[in-house]
Amino acid sequence: MAKAKVDPTPAGFGDGPSTPKGKAVKEKIDSKAKGKFEVDLDEYLKFCDMTCSEESKDFDVLLTRYAELQRSGCKIQRLDTAASGLVAEAGEFMEIVKKLKFQGKPYDNANKEHLIVELGDVMWYAAQACMALGVRMEEVIYRNTVKLATRYPEGEFTVERSENRAEGDI
Repeated sequence: MAKAKVDPTPAGFGDGPSTPKGKAVKEKIDSKAKGKFEVDLDEYLKFCDMTCSEESKDFDVLLTRYAELQRSGCKIQRLDTAASGLVAEAGEFMEIVKKLKFQGKPYDNANKEHLIVELGDVMWYAAQACMALGVRMEEVIYRNTVKLATRYPEGEFTVERSENRAEGDI
């Protein structure tokens, strides 16, 4: 027996081109807006809410989850500090690189020093993550070296090995 084809397109997304409603939406598109489709933003917000965890929406549920994590030995407060800081500081590092590449910022001693300072901030948050996980930075570096040596057994990067990883290579 053949399985019925299910359209995974959520409500509010023009219901995909294969449905009657989708065809009607497609017919509305004029030549200037070719390739665009209509989205009902209220339906999209409902979809976003429905596909979001309760912990993300309800503070009491989040507090319960924090307690569960703490009981299991997770130092969630330190992990959260580390994750938030790593993202923020890596963004600051990238902002300087972006300006070097695209906005004519000079690669001089002052900007190199700024990059080093931001990299130091990244390292500080990496240290926070290590403390949260109960692991030394040396072990993290060692494990990363083993992972990359396994991925690139010839000792150098290849696009093929980067794109086509072995099972379990994360």
